[in-house]
Amino acid sequence: DAQIAMLCYKNGALAREQVRDRFADKDWAKFNDFVDQTPPGNNGYWGFYFPLPEIIPPNVKGDFFFKVLPQSLVPTSTDSLPAAVHPRAILESQFLSIKSRIAAILPSSAPPLNRVVLTGGSSANETIRQLAADLFGMPAYVADGTKEAAGTGGAILAKYAWWREQNGGYGTFEEMRAGDVERMTCVARPKEEVTRVYESLVEAYRVCEEQVVRACATV
Repeated sequence: DAQIAMLCYKNGALAREQVRDRFADKDWAKFNDFVDQTPPGNNGYWGFYFPLPEIIPPNVKGDFFFKVLPQSLVPTSTDSLPAAVHPRAILESQFLSIKSRIAAILPSSAPPLNRVVLTGGSSANETIRQLAADLFGMPAYVADGTKEAAGTGGAILAKYAWWREQNGGYGTFEEMRAGDVERMTCVARPKEEVTRVYESLVEAYRVCEEQVVRACATV
């Protein structure tokens, strides 16, 4: 009776790489430096980067930028943003998209989430690890020995099918995994004062996203 909730995006790692190439000279070290030089909330600069038509939110495409002021939200242009704010802008907008939807996804009876597990190439990036931990307010973990989450998941499901066959078609996934030793390493822990900043930005993110959706609906 277990469930898996999925948020599926087209503009993930490739969009981050495009921002790196455009604004950080194709250099991850420079990208990270820009993130480290800017504060949580990015001094009010917000960026949405959709080189491909997106799934969440649906049917949006293009780049959209905002300057968030104390009592207002002003659409602006790429040229009005310093190059140094784009790396943090894409990370914050991508992660806030997830954070803003977690409450709607989880059943009311669900226990609190207590960790975020990072996979893929970005899971090796210490700056992205820390920003994820801070924004979600949870320790960030990576799997030992592999960054290939999809391949590992497929292998585990194949093992489960084989295991049930060996047991006459009986047994739960949890029973199969009962003897396994989880191999995860904590790579970043949240800073409470930073997490509070991001908690306060979720509603502003939703307002910006709604403007992006409306702008694309009129095209």
